[in-house]
Amino acid sequence: MTYVALGDSYASGVGLPPALAYPVLLRDRGVARFAGLTQAASSGAVTGDVTGSQVGALREGTETVTLTIGGNDVGFASVLAACLHSSDPRLQAVLDQGGSAWRRRLRAAAEQRIAFLGGPAAVPQDRSVPLVRVLSDVARRAPDAEILVTGYPRLLGDRPTSGGHRASDTLPLFVAVEDAAWLSTQSDALDAALARGVERAQAGGVRARFVDVSATFAGHALSDRHAPWVNGVVLASITSLVPDASSFHLTAEGSAAYAGALTAAA
Repeated sequence: MTYVALGDSYASGVGLPPALAYPVLLRDRGVARFAGLTQAASSGAVTGDVTGSQVGALREGTETVTLTIGGNDVGFASVLAACLHSSDPRLQAVLDQGGSAWRRRLRAAAEQRIAFLGGPAAVPQDRSVPLVRVLSDVARRAPDAEILVTGYPRLLGDRPTSGGHRASDTLPLFVAVEDAAWLSTQSDALDAALARGVERAQAGGVRARFVDVSATFAGHALSDRHAPWVNGVVLASITSLVPDASSFHLTAEGSAAYAGALTAAA
């Protein structure tokens, strides 16, 4: 069997040892359809990177493709940063630099990009391509492959502290309850858009399925009932306020949860 993993940092395993990225876990579990792995996912990837370079890893004989993409197209990293606040005046001074108008623009842009991602085939916008076009391109290059498209988990749970949803284990960084509610709504909207993109591709004859991971992650977001399977803000070093790339990415348990959801779907 030949398996190709496409997508962004959730698929490439940013912040984890290479052996813990979910495509590698799938290969190592011994499930035949995930053997012969080619890992083409990369940190920071958007849909245009999948169609522009990652699809080069596909072959006519490729039998299984996994795809995790869309979070960077929507700009969720910037939106999350814009939702942070702190009880530390020094940190808050940094967080306030964009201003409220900047935050409103980011939110509006995220909502528009979500709609674009799940919509019909259209001209690319800022390196983003509607998912239906991505899947059609994958299917052209790997006509016998089944494409498993994953969603994303909610990052914030339902157990905020008095300051809001705790967003870091080391810094006093929080997300206000109302902002957390908006983020959860948009996370659900992104998953729904990805599912719509899959449905559009299916209607065109593409062998694709949407794999929803939200139930798998239930209770394991930040400020949730159980231990989180996603990181909060992680510092690059103890003397730096620069966030590490692993911030808001999967923990080892989260990566294993993705592998479990895909194994069950397969």
